Amino acid sequence: MLWVLNSLRMRTDILPLCDQHFRTMEFVLAPYSADRSIEFFRCTDKFCHRCFGERVGYTTPKREDVPVLTPNQPVCDRHGRPMFIISLDRQRNQVTYACSEADCTERVIRT
Repeated sequence: MLWVLNSLRMRTDILPLCDQHFRTMEFVLAPYSADRSIEFFRCTDKFCHRCFGERVGYTTPKREDVPVLTPNQPVCDRHGRPMFIISLDRQRNQVTYACSEADCTERVIRT
C-alpha cells in the first residue's frame, strides 16, 4: 500500500495558478520512498520549478533542503492553511487567492 506523506490526500479538483507565471499548475504524485509519496502541484511552464502544496503554499523546492515559504503568502483565517491563486484579472491587476479546504469560501484579493 502506498502512503502519502503527512496525512490525508490532497485535493486534486482544484486548479492553482503559478504565482510567477499565472499558468495552470498540474497535480503530481512524487515518490519519496518505496512506500511513501508526496503530493503537490507544479507549474506547467517548462523551465519553472514553482510548486504549490496545501501545507507549505508556494515554493521552489531544492533537493535535500527544507522548503522555503513564500513571504506574505495569504493564509486562510478559518483553516490556517496557505491559499492558492484561483484567478488573475489582468484588466484590474488583481490576483484572487482561495482556501484549499473543501467548501471554504474565504478569498483574498491582492493588487
